[in-house]
Amino acid sequence: MDDEELADLHRFLAEYHRRLAKEAVLDVVQQYHADLAQRLADEAALIPRRTAIAQRLREGEQQKRNEME
Repeated sequence: MDDEELADLHRFLAEYHRRLAKEAVLDVVQQYHADLAQRLADEAALIPRRTAIAQRLREGEQQKRNEME
């Protein structure tokens, strides 16, 4: 699974929990699903950014190794 697929999965789960929150009768259940949906959506937004950061770190480490050789 690549990063875009993982982000899509998080977005799908966020929508699913938003729908559950709308259908819930109890306030505590509504809040639980709404909070979970928000966390999943936030995570989906961060995945590409984290991937880019990790890639830059790997490139920096590789450059340091090449300079040491």
